[in-house]
Amino acid sequence: EEASATSSALSGFTVGLNVAMPVVGGEFYAESGMDPVFGIVVGTPYGLPLGPFNVGVNVGIESANGLTGVFGILNAQVAEFSGGPISVFGGLGMLEGMGIIGGASWDYPMDPVIIKPYVRATVTTGAAGTEDDPAATGWIQVGAMVSYAL
Repeated sequence: EEASATSSALSGFTVGLNVAMPVVGGEFYAESGMDPVFGIVVGTPYGLPLGPFNVGVNVGIESANGLTGVFGILNAQVAEFSGGPISVFGGLGMLEGMGIIGGASWDYPMDPVIIKPYVRATVTTGAAGTEDDPAATGWIQVGAMVSYAL
């Protein structure tokens, strides 16, 4: 009985591994190496209806070029194709300063696994410059997230 109570408490959640490669970077980010991006994302069953869209809520932690940060994302499905839905997403987080992300993804469900190729832009207000005079930097990355539905 405990196993079914635990699985029902986690029903609707997903846990995913995110791997991406920056393809365009701001001056600071490009000069610091354009290394791959790695992260963990937790999808929640929570959301809110907003007009014709059901907006979902996700959270994550990520490492990019030696910068580590946490973020929250809102996502909404905007189109449906035979292979799976197309979604747009945007969010806020902390990555050596305030960070903003936005992008689009395609969900390819393979129950209970979901493969999600995506393109995303990230801007952070404090990762470049000096401690006394922080400056913004950013990058565009192409990647994929592999999630497991709990």
